[in-house]
Amino acid sequence: MFEALSDRFSKIFSLLSKKKNLTEHNIADALAEIRRALLDSDVAFEVVRTFIEEVKEKCIGQEVFRTVQPGQQVVKIVHDQLTAILGDQQSALNEQRPLRVMMVGLQGSGKTTTAAKLALWLKKKGERPALVACDLYRPAATEQLKILGQQIEVPVFAYDNLSVNEIAQRALADANGNASVLIFDTAGRLQIDQLLMQEVQSLKEMIHPQEILLVVDSALGQESVRVSQGFHASLGLTGIILTKLDGDAKGGAALSMKRMVNVPIKFSGAGEKVEDFEVFYPERMASRILGMGDIVSLVEKAEEEFSQENASKLAKKLLKGDFTFEDLLTQLQHTKKLDSSRISRLLPNMPASQIKDDWAERIKHQ
Repeated sequence: MFEALSDRFSKIFSLLSKKKNLTEHNIADALAEIRRALLDSDVAFEVVRTFIEEVKEKCIGQEVFRTVQPGQQVVKIVHDQLTAILGDQQSALNEQRPLRVMMVGLQGSGKTTTAAKLALWLKKKGERPALVACDLYRPAATEQLKILGQQIEVPVFAYDNLSVNEIAQRALADANGNASVLIFDTAGRLQIDQLLMQEVQSLKEMIHPQEILLVVDSALGQESVRVSQGFHASLGLTGIILTKLDGDAKGGAALSMKRMVNVPIKFSGAGEKVEDFEVFYPERMASRILGMGDIVSLVEKAEEEFSQENASKLAKKLLKGDFTFEDLLTQLQHTKKLDSSRISRLLPNMPASQIKDDWAERIKHQ
């Protein structure tokens, strides 16, 4: 998503690196380019203005170290300010158990799939999640949730011929402490649709959720700010989940939401698979935007596929000369699960276009 913005930043910092020192003149030129890059990426104007003012203030007052190039100093300042815009620190889910989570958002934002992704992520963390089908308007919404629940082996509470509040009330009774986290998948609605907003407000008053998460399509751009503000005013959001971060949208939503709405981005989705879901770390995202990569996330993803115990066993096999084609096949299957296009986004200065996904096919034909 941030490839275009990353390329623009790389060019700006490359030009600065050729300067012998920082001056008000070359800082002004760089900031003008940064302003254009952010506006072209559909970042809200108010956020861009504040960002440029803060970066300028820190750059002008920055002591120039002989051992550090001017471009590197500006990169550090811009990185820190991007992190501040994105939320400073990672925001975790409420620790209360049992936990009730209400998923809200526009129709088509990916709420149902995201609810299943969240449930799977919680399950991997040792929780006992359950899904509640409260979308009575979209055709086959309940069926979709049931299928996703079966796929990830998470129970789904769904009932026919009941109102939204009745469904929620019965699900709370049937869960009866067997689920540590209940995730309520609600129907998509516009923030200006008073009738539907009253329905979800009524649901909130009945279940008293500790978390109200707004699912936002990152392709919305600046419109996502208005959507978030509308839902926050009506419901009091506790967090945001950005979907479709793997798309070709400009990324303005991620850079505008926290500053404009003052609600943390807690998770992000970057694919259609239920596994394509991750915690949103502001500092790591800022590093990705600036082309600095995200090695910590890369290591975490690798650890999900390669256990320490199996790696140790394979190392001993290699040393003894007992490594077989079956072992090689197992390693290739694990590596393929990592998805090279996603991994490339976590590597410093590595555009996704430079890594192709046909390596597995080529190996088959060797």
